[in-house]
Amino acid sequence: MLQSYAPEQIYFTLLLICAFLAVVLLIFGDVFDFDGPIDPMLIIPWIAFLSLLGYIGEQWFTLSSTSIFLISSALSTGLVFLLNFYILVPLRQAESTLSSSEKSFEGRVATILTPIPCQGLGEIQLTSVTGSTNRPAAAFQPIEEPLAAGTSVLIIEVKDRVCYVVPYVDQQLKL
Repeated sequence: MLQSYAPEQIYFTLLLICAFLAVVLLIFGDVFDFDGPIDPMLIIPWIAFLSLLGYIGEQWFTLSSTSIFLISSALSTGLVFLLNFYILVPLRQAESTLSSSEKSFEGRVATILTPIPCQGLGEIQLTSVTGSTNRPAAAFQPIEEPLAAGTSVLIIEVKDRVCYVVPYVDQQLKL
């Protein structure tokens, strides 16, 4: 059935389908979590580059359709590798906040806003020159009494956006 269509028509149709799927992925891409070996964020650009380069190759060059397909496939693979290596991987590793890294909270002193129960979560507030940040918090080690609001705590560890804290006592010498 595909022999009845010109290669340019097939490439152009694929390009339009990929453009539509790219818009759909742009809108709904964060809703779906693809953990499999094939990531649509790489497959759809590969097919789009393949169809674009194939269309251009069929229009401008007199090579056979098979050689244009193979050259387009190789170039598409290279372009998608560069797209993945220089854009997608750094974006996945970036944190969602621009102001500070969650690991930078470790070792800082905060104030409890919502009391932290013996086993459960409360809320702390970190203040800095750029403003304040509220985070959920839990006790780092088992405690006998809940930590009251207004108490100073030291952040020991941050895991899954939860700060694990211990009561903080200022040990500075006062003269």
